[in-house]
Amino acid sequence: MGHKEKLVLVGVVNRKKDLEMAFKEHWYRIPLKHLPKRKAKYLAIYQTRVFEKEGKAINYYASIKGSSFHQRRELLPDEKNHPRSEDYYQKLNLGSLRATPYRIENRYGRRIGFAFITLERLLGSKEISELLNIVPIEEIMRQALENYRIKASGGYSIMENKRLRYRLDFAIFCKKGKINIECDDLRWHFQPKQRQKDKKRDRWLKKRGWIIFRFSTEEIKNNTAKCIKILKQAIQNLGGI
Repeated sequence: MGHKEKLVLVGVVNRKKDLEMAFKEHWYRIPLKHLPKRKAKYLAIYQTRVFEKEGKAINYYASIKGSSFHQRRELLPDEKNHPRSEDYYQKLNLGSLRATPYRIENRYGRRIGFAFITLERLLGSKEISELLNIVPIEEIMRQALENYRIKASGGYSIMENKRLRYRLDFAIFCKKGKINIECDDLRWHFQPKQRQKDKKRDRWLKKRGWIIFRFSTEEIKNNTAKCIKILKQAIQNLGGI
C-alpha cells in the first residue's frame, strides 16, 4: 500500500504533559464528542503555542496500533478532581513518535482541529495550509499586493519592551504614515471574544499612528481588485511609498 492510501488523523496537543505521555507511554486521547468518523492509520500531532519555539507546528507523528474507551479519571488518575473527570475518551495506542521530514508550521495562524490527510501529504508538506490543501487568504493578498507592485512587509512584528506585542498580516510604510492590513477569516474573527481582542489591538495600534484596514475572506477572494483600490487610495493620501 502506498503513502497516498494511508490516512492520517491530525490531533492537537496543548499541554506539555500530554506530549510527554505520547512519547513515553505511547497514547493519545480524543474526547467522545470529537470522535472521528473515519479510521486512521497514523496520528500527526499539532503542538500549540504553549510549546514556544517548537509550537504552532506539526513536528511528530506515530502509527495507531489500536484504541479503547475510558473515563478521563482512568487515563489521568492524578487529575481525578478535573471538571471532566467523568467524561469518556477514546484512547489511541501509538507506536513510537517519529519526527516529520519538515517542521510543518502554522505561519498564517489557522485554527487547527481534528482533520484527515494522507501520509504522502504529511511527509511532503512544510506549512499547515499546504498540508490541508487550503490557499490562505493572506497568500491571495500577498500575491495581489505583489501584482500591483505595492511594497508590503508580511508578518511584520511589533515589539514592546523587547517582547512581541503584535504581528501584523501586512505593513505598508508610506511617506506620511503607515498602514496595517489584516486578512480576517470571519469564522474566527466574528467570535465575541476575538472581536474584543481585535478592537483592543486596533486601539493600541491607532494610538501609535497606524491606519488599519481589515478585509474579510469573501472580500479578498471575490473582490480583490476593490481591496487593492482602497489601499492604493490610502497610500496616495499618505504621500505614496
